[in-house]
Amino acid sequence: MDTKGSLKEMVYNNLVKDITSGVIQPNEIITEGSLIKRFQVSKAPVREALIELCKDNFLNSLPRLGYQVVVCSLKEIIDILDFRVDLEISNLRRAFPHITEDSLKVFDTYKLWELEEFSHKDIAENWFHNQKFHLLLCSISGNGYTYRSLEQLLKQNSRFFSQYYSYAWVHETESMGKFHESILRALRNGDLETSCNLLSADINAVKEQIQRVILNSTT
Repeated sequence: MDTKGSLKEMVYNNLVKDITSGVIQPNEIITEGSLIKRFQVSKAPVREALIELCKDNFLNSLPRLGYQVVVCSLKEIIDILDFRVDLEISNLRRAFPHITEDSLKVFDTYKLWELEEFSHKDIAENWFHNQKFHLLLCSISGNGYTYRSLEQLLKQNSRFFSQYYSYAWVHETESMGKFHESILRALRNGDLETSCNLLSADINAVKEQIQRVILNSTT
């Protein structure tokens, strides 16, 4: 259990992780009482976390019943991914003239492109590292507004994570960061167009995975 930060943050982060990993399923209803008992905290931080989750569209409040996990429509998922492509590529193009070897050294700490790193992690941990890569890449531009916008988009991505990602993981169709090393190599080689094409492919791989899930669920 994640216990970092305030009690509200602790409840919020653990619920996001449960929704992301599929422990709490889409359409499932949770209650204040069950969360108070689970986390051994008072009503206030639980209620604050639930209000925040509703604001972030993870949950819907159902009067006298509880809070229901939001199911993402296919259109919403595709719209988010398309906007991510537009945002991240335009940001990379803007940052490209200022990218140096020193600015890319931040990636050396994480070694996100090493597939063996991913193979020993659960699906939620894998998704966390994928988000970290994209946020690090975005941060190179130094545009705080763009960074915060991407951070919010990635949070919205987490909402539909459990609806498709478990299938992709089990069937070994999840990309597992395979584009990351190539993106960084292209940047180090000064090849902007290849970097942008790979970044687009990385984000759109999720779209392909979703379509695969839908196809398999209807056959």
